[in-house]
Amino acid sequence: MGIIPLFFFPTSLFFFGWLVLCALLWAFDATMAPSPRQLSIERSIDTPIPVGNPAHSRIVLRTPVPMRLDLRDAWPPSTHPSPYSHSLLAQPEMESRVTTTLHLERRGSIRADYVTVRSWGPLRMAARQTSIAAPLNLNVLPPFRAKRLLPSRLARLHELEGTTATVLRGPGTEFDSLREYVRGDDPRDIDWRASARSSELVVRTWRPERDRHVMIVVDAGRSGAMLLGEPQEADLGDKDLVELGVAPRLDAQIEAALLLGVLADRAGDQVHMLVVDREIHEDLAQQRAGALIREAAKAFSRVQPSLLPLDWQLVINAVDKRLHHPGLVVLLTEIPPAATDVDFSEAIATLSKRHRVIVAGARDPELGRMSTDWTDAPSAFTAAAASATSRDLDAGARDARSVGAYVIDCDAGFLPARLADTYIALKKAGKL
Repeated sequence: MGIIPLFFFPTSLFFFGWLVLCALLWAFDATMAPSPRQLSIERSIDTPIPVGNPAHSRIVLRTPVPMRLDLRDAWPPSTHPSPYSHSLLAQPEMESRVTTTLHLERRGSIRADYVTVRSWGPLRMAARQTSIAAPLNLNVLPPFRAKRLLPSRLARLHELEGTTATVLRGPGTEFDSLREYVRGDDPRDIDWRASARSSELVVRTWRPERDRHVMIVVDAGRSGAMLLGEPQEADLGDKDLVELGVAPRLDAQIEAALLLGVLADRAGDQVHMLVVDREIHEDLAQQRAGALIREAAKAFSRVQPSLLPLDWQLVINAVDKRLHHPGLVVLLTEIPPAATDVDFSEAIATLSKRHRVIVAGARDPELGRMSTDWTDAPSAFTAAAASATSRDLDAGARDARSVGAYVIDCDAGFLPARLADTYIALKKAGKL
């Protein structure tokens, strides 16, 4: 505003006089601005929230005097808070409410500490600002993108159990009922004693085992920290693909563990989950009414991969302590190249003596992409190295099979589907 009269009175006296006038107005306005420390602030948020869902941080303000405020609900930048700040006129004896929307991209625990408040004077030239502590924690659950694979796998489980009207009961080891023999039945299922009392041959029918023990061990060590690439373009239309994007191997393992946990729980099996590196970070046992999956999602939200290698002896001891009967042990970890990890091979051999063991490893899709590009000399060297790495990993998978494990070695996006299919196949064959 001072520039306009400065054209008519271009003197240094007017210039400095105007600056003094502005300084006095600023001082007056800052003095008259109410102190923001008088505010009473309550902060709340709904927690936990799955990744991909918006979260709403709510702040309730109470003030003894009228205040014109600018307020910023401060959250880490990774939550993408919107709007950045709020402007409002707070009145005494009335609650003022503001809401900040958070767009969550990462699982884990997020902490917000301060709310920054700026109180303006009556001239809106100066303000008083302070940051008020209002600590709040938000737990962000894993996205569980593999949930869309659940209906098809549950339908196959129902077919095995004979709960669909159009499909006969599947094979298993638990006796279910007797029925007349039809062409195509296994002669070994004929019940000769019951047939002797009937005019027709009678066969025994079986149903898949229930109430089996399923132990899911998730490797949270340095192998889980490895960043894996996006799926190959040729796989994008596959219905079994879970698109994880560029993410640590641990994310694929979590998706697979949640899907298998739901399936085993719905199939009537007892599910136990462990998250391990050099120590046990999470230990979840069977809970009533399907609560295991909810608790598993909360537990996985707290898990971050470490840079420590997995302690295989700790895994063996933990499984022996928790499984008192033969069961299914699922190891979600990296499958090392052949003959590079003696502890890995010895652990699988030890566990396979008593339990069915599945080793499920998520492979980097970048290996497949690099091994197909031979367009120039640098790409050819890269493709050769990728092909050699793939051969070493294939040899490692064969070594794991040779010591008694069922091995799933596939790109990260296919790991949940392949693990669920293997579990259903074992259940169908009566090998649990």
